[in-house]
Amino acid sequence: MESSLHTSIRRSTYAEILEARDLLDEYAAECSIPEIGPINPQAEMYRAMEGMGLAHMFAGFYGDQLVGFASLLVSTLPHYGKKAATVESLFVDKRHRANGYGIEIMDAMEEFAKGEGCIVILYIAPIGSQLERLLSLKKGYRKTNSVFCRVL
Repeated sequence: MESSLHTSIRRSTYAEILEARDLLDEYAAECSIPEIGPINPQAEMYRAMEGMGLAHMFAGFYGDQLVGFASLLVSTLPHYGKKAATVESLFVDKRHRANGYGIEIMDAMEEFAKGEGCIVILYIAPIGSQLERLLSLKKGYRKTNSVFCRVL
C-alpha cells in the first residue's frame, strides 16, 4: 500500500456504507451467524434508527476507499437507567487491519459515546474473530457476558 494516500476515520451514514458491497460481502462471509441466515441489511430500519439518534455509523477510509465500518447503538439500559453504547458491528477489510483502522474507529466511537453521555461501551464480537482478539488485548476492556444462540 502506498503511504501517501490520506487515511481518515469519520462519522458516516448507513447509505454510504451500503454502497461498499465488496466490504459488506467480506463482512457477511466472516461475521454472519448461520442460525439466523445470510446477512440481509435492512436499510429502512437503519435509516429510521439514524433519524431517531439511536444508530450512529462510523467509517474508515484509505484515500477514497471505504475499508472499515462500525455501527454504534446508543440507548438507556432499562435495567440500570443509564446510557450505554453498544457496538453492533465493527469490521475492517483484511488487507487494512494491520494499519490500525479498527483501533481508530473504536477510539472515535468511544469519544462520540462519551459526548452522548454514555457511561460504558459494549462490543458484540463473534467467537474467535479478530475483534474478539483485539478486545482481549486492548487496555481497559474486559469480557462481561457471553451470548448464546438457539434456533427456534
